[in-house]
Amino acid sequence: MQICYHCANAIKLLVENMKAENENLNAKRPKLKAHHYVGFFVGALILSLVTTSGGAAWFYKDRALPNVSVGSLAVGDVKQDKIKVLVNQQAAAMRATFINGKDIATIPAKDVGVAVDTDATVRQVLQARKQGDILTRIQLWQTQNVPLVLHNDAGALKDYVKQHFPAIFIDAKDASLVYNESTNQFDIQPSSTGKGFDVRGFESNLPSLASQPRNIILPVSTLPTEPLISSQALIPIQNEANQRLKSSLQFLLKGNVVYSATPADIAGWMHFIPDPVKGTVHIEYDKAKIQQFIDQKVAGSVAAPAVDRKIIVDQVSGSQTVIQPGSVGQQIQDTDILAANVQMALVSNQPFSKEISIVEAPFKTVTIAETGKWIEVDLSQQKTTLYVGSTAIQSFIISSGTAATPTIPGEYHVWYKVASQTMTERSSASGDYFYLPNVKWVSYFDGDRAFHGTYWHHNFGHPMSHGCINMTEDDAKIVYDFAPVGTKVVVHV
Repeated sequence: MQICYHCANAIKLLVENMKAENENLNAKRPKLKAHHYVGFFVGALILSLVTTSGGAAWFYKDRALPNVSVGSLAVGDVKQDKIKVLVNQQAAAMRATFINGKDIATIPAKDVGVAVDTDATVRQVLQARKQGDILTRIQLWQTQNVPLVLHNDAGALKDYVKQHFPAIFIDAKDASLVYNESTNQFDIQPSSTGKGFDVRGFESNLPSLASQPRNIILPVSTLPTEPLISSQALIPIQNEANQRLKSSLQFLLKGNVVYSATPADIAGWMHFIPDPVKGTVHIEYDKAKIQQFIDQKVAGSVAAPAVDRKIIVDQVSGSQTVIQPGSVGQQIQDTDILAANVQMALVSNQPFSKEISIVEAPFKTVTIAETGKWIEVDLSQQKTTLYVGSTAIQSFIISSGTAATPTIPGEYHVWYKVASQTMTERSSASGDYFYLPNVKWVSYFDGDRAFHGTYWHHNFGHPMSHGCINMTEDDAKIVYDFAPVGTKVVVHV
């Protein structure tokens, strides 16, 4: 049993005082039995420890209590800075060995997404046994092991195994709704079972790894992976979607119908949002796409868009070159309100018929400084153009950010490039989560916004992204080869 020196001194003083007091009072009171002395001593000891606990609390403010360990190391009476060093040493010692037949690979655990939160671990060590009642805190002979605080990134683990043991993976395929242009209806594309790495088996090792950092052995085993969304779960949503495709949505000008939305138009506004936990899907109607439809198709039948005036300015001489003259156009008034009304009609399954108003659409002047190679992103046209000076070299149809996660206009520079990477994010703006492995030809220009190849959709010409510039992989490769780090990027509407 270990007792801190504050408590030991208090006990010694207490015993001496008790002896003197007993001698003085012995003649004045009846003689106590042995168990009465024991009870009195224990009570007095507790009182003394309570009195001296303030000093002990000060001494152990930035130290671990006696008999506390973290991971596999004892840290009793060790100060905070040294505890942090010991935690980092154990984090560095953690390894994962993957065995697949004759193939064996040992790597740091951090490379498969297992990270130690050093600060959180140290805080838990310093609080060990200090949060209970006084009786718990003074039992310094009691031992307590504090496990390392681990964070696990399953995506990094899957990436590693998929790269080094690709044969064990077959992705499960969710059932999906696909628009059939021949029948003007949504058909169900059935689900299929896959197979993948046993992530849960790996994660079951983490508690013991946190308590005893070491090299863990992981046979590369697979488990069947079930789709999140079954074909049966899609039948109700298929019926609802096909019902909405029959909606009557008309736009009038001076009492005459100038455009009626087709089933294909309506299908293009629908998003089928899965709930992986419940295994269900619900429909959302994309207001930004509805507004784009009004600006392009409805307005295209009765109005002409403005054309921006584009000027190149030589930074040395100051001379200006007009590479595109501007012209005034026409546009539908209050398209945002119109889009909201169409969206509401679809949600409530009601017909829509609305008179539109045409107003003048002024053109804008876009001034761009000439700096050799540069890239233009025209958000209104959903087009990217490569320039050398004032000469357009090549243009591509792209998909920029949606209204919820927009691509921001401005002047930027390519700051980082990578030929292939996994992109994963939970967007706070839209609430979406995506995990996209093997995204090719990535050229970052505005923080985490980049030009990159896109294999998960082919709806170029319409905003689709979380802020990046989606391109075909062939087009993204051209941009990647054309633009070294430092190339100017001008984004405008």
